[in-house]
Amino acid sequence: MQERNVVSWTCLITGHAQHGNGDKALKVFREMQQWGQEPDLVTFVGVLSACSHAGLVEEGSKYFESMKNHGLVPQMEHYSCMIDILGRTGKLNEMEDFIKKMPVRPNNLIWRTVLVACRRSKDGAKSGIWKQASEMLLELEPENPVNYVLISSMYAYRGRWEDVAKTRTAMRTLPVKKEAGRSWVTLHDGLHVFVAGDRSHPNTEEIYAKLHVLIQKIRDAGYVPQAEFALYDIDMETKEELLSYHSEKLAVAFVLTRSCRVPIRIMKNLRVCGDCHSAFCYISKIVGRKITLRDCNRFHHFENGKCSCGDFW
Repeated sequence: MQERNVVSWTCLITGHAQHGNGDKALKVFREMQQWGQEPDLVTFVGVLSACSHAGLVEEGSKYFESMKNHGLVPQMEHYSCMIDILGRTGKLNEMEDFIKKMPVRPNNLIWRTVLVACRRSKDGAKSGIWKQASEMLLELEPENPVNYVLISSMYAYRGRWEDVAKTRTAMRTLPVKKEAGRSWVTLHDGLHVFVAGDRSHPNTEEIYAKLHVLIQKIRDAGYVPQAEFALYDIDMETKEELLSYHSEKLAVAFVLTRSCRVPIRIMKNLRVCGDCHSAFCYISKIVGRKITLRDCNRFHHFENGKCSCGDFW
C-alpha cells in the first residue's frame, strides 16, 4: 500500500484475530507502532480480540494496561474483551475480581460475556457469578431471547430441567423470537441451507447416508459425542442422535457427497457448539480435507485433526 493509516493497520489486525492468528495480529500491531502509527480505540479491540481468540492472557493484560500510554481510556468493549480473555482460559475467579474492580458499571455486554464464559468453562456451573450474570441480563434486557437461551443452557448443564422448562416457557412469551440455527454452503449450483435434523433437501437420503458413515469413522478414530451440548432431558442415545444432525454436520456431509474436491466452506449464523467443533477436527483428518467454518464469532480452519483456534473460541 502506498499509504498506511490507522484504519488499514486495524483491519489487518482484526482480520488475523478473526482467523485465529493471534501471533500474527500482535506482530502487525508491533509493526504498526514501529511505523509510528498511533493506535486508536478500535485498534485495541482488535488486539484484545486476538489475545482472546488465542488464549493469550498475559499479553492481553499487558496491552489492556498499555492503552493509557497512548492516551486512551478503555471503553466497555475493551473490558468485555478482557473478561472474554479470562473466561476463555477458565480463569473465572480472576474474571470476577476484574469485574469488581471495573470503574464503570457492567452493562448487558459484560454480563452476557460472563455467562458465555461460564457456559464454556467446565467449572462455570460451580461459579456463583453465572447466577448474578443471569439476573442482571434479565433485568437489563428482559426481552432479548439470546439471554434466555444462555440461561437455559446453564440450567441444562447442571441438570436443572425444571428451571430449563421455566426459562423456555418464559422465552415463548417474548415479542422477539430466537433466531433458528442454520448452516449453508454455496456451490456452483447455488446456495444450500440446512437446519438441525433437516430433511427438506432433495439429496436428503444421500446426505444422511454419508453422515452416518462419517460419524462411525470418527467414532472409530476416537471421537466421543459431547452430550452436554444436547440441552434436553432425554436419554443419552437420543442426545447423541440429535447432536449428529446439527446443521453444520449436515452441511459438511452434503459437500462430501459431491465427487469433485471443491473447497469445504461452511457458514453458520450462530456459534458452533463444542461437539460439532470436536467432530470437525476428526472429520478433517479422516477425509484429508481442509474445512473452513465461519460462525457468528470467527473463522475456524480445520485441517489434519486440528483447528486454527487452538480450542479458544
